[in-house]
Amino acid sequence: MPEKKITLTKPITGHGETFGEIVLREPAYPDIMLLGEPSAFARDGGGMIYTAEKDETIRAYIERLLVSPKDPALLNQLNATDTFQLRDAVHDFFASARPKTT
Repeated sequence: MPEKKITLTKPITGHGETFGEIVLREPAYPDIMLLGEPSAFARDGGGMIYTAEKDETIRAYIERLLVSPKDPALLNQLNATDTFQLRDAVHDFFASARPKTT
């Protein structure tokens, strides 16, 4: 899965262009080793697994993986729906790469 294309519900503009989608590239070794996981995991005594998203890490991934538009400052125009789509895209990269456990 080399790239994810996120269709925006509200286009963004900048540098004389309008963007109706955002493209993120797949994270690679240097990205993962620098930024780590986008979520933290913990298991309680009963075996229940808890997840906590790391907002700053997710933001860093979005900005680092951005293919189009190239300027991360344009992301400031995103509405909540499109912001959550980007967050989900980052998580999807990791979920699809990680071996499924039972």
